[in-house]
Amino acid sequence: MNKPNFREMTRKQLRDYILQNRSDTEAIHALALHVQFNGKRLNSVDELQQIIQEKRSQGLEL
Repeated sequence: MNKPNFREMTRKQLRDYILQNRSDTEAIHALALHVQFNGKRLNSVDELQQIIQEKRSQGLEL
């Protein structure tokens, strides 16, 4: 079986793939790189907690 092209996948697609293939370290690394290059930089853990609470109140999954 061929592995998907992780570079062409969205963050959600990568997340879903990893949930189905939890031992695929290549996919986990690809997701980490995606977040690093495209994610939001946080200044503190408190900021992360605030974002999580906002997303939950909007009914969104992280």
